[in-house]
Amino acid sequence: MKKWNKKSLVVLISMLATVCMSGCSAVSLLTQGEFDASGYVQGIMDSTYKGEFDKYIELTEDTKENAQAAYETVMDTKAQAFATYTSVTLTDESKAKFVEYSKQIYKNAKYEVLDAKKIENGFQVDVVISPILLLQNISDEGEAFVTDFNARNANGEFADFTQEQYEAEYTNGIMNIFENNISNVKYGDNVTVTVNVLLTEDKVYTLNTDEFNKIDAVILQQ
Repeated sequence: MKKWNKKSLVVLISMLATVCMSGCSAVSLLTQGEFDASGYVQGIMDSTYKGEFDKYIELTEDTKENAQAAYETVMDTKAQAFATYTSVTLTDESKAKFVEYSKQIYKNAKYEVLDAKKIENGFQVDVVISPILLLQNISDEGEAFVTDFNARNANGEFADFTQEQYEAEYTNGIMNIFENNISNVKYGDNVTVTVNVLLTEDKVYTLNTDEFNKIDAVILQQ
């Protein structure tokens, strides 16, 4: 019996942030002169959610290859989260589709990074986020699909299916739900998230995992 795993995306947020920040913040940043904390946050968000690396590379002097690799890792993790959320068993083919769904969804991330304020040992940056409203429709349609799918299974419709055919039938139904909703993005009321960019003992400014979590928890509303 298939089940709709409502809590999985929340659980995986912290894993995502760890993956992202291990790729995004382990960069030597110059601390001389006026550090552009707002630009740094903008660069991390653009790189993480949209695959746009120019600002991030400009401020960190990291390579495009490293930024691209970090982005792909984040989207891969997001794809696995969506699959767990919908009880999909990923194959190579379906994983590629879910990665593409993740990229399409987060490409629509809408946010404005405001001017930084100097605080002790770093900067405070407000980010105004318009949360993506997508999961509710997917969840509503998904739960209805799962109920129907389980009823069809109980009635013997899939009795002659191999396990692979059974999983493929289910996965195709879930993918149809994503594809029907993914281009119709709506947004919730703006939420202001305040993050701290702090100077570490190594004299490097960084947005740590806990701070990034604040942003990631709001971008996609569950």
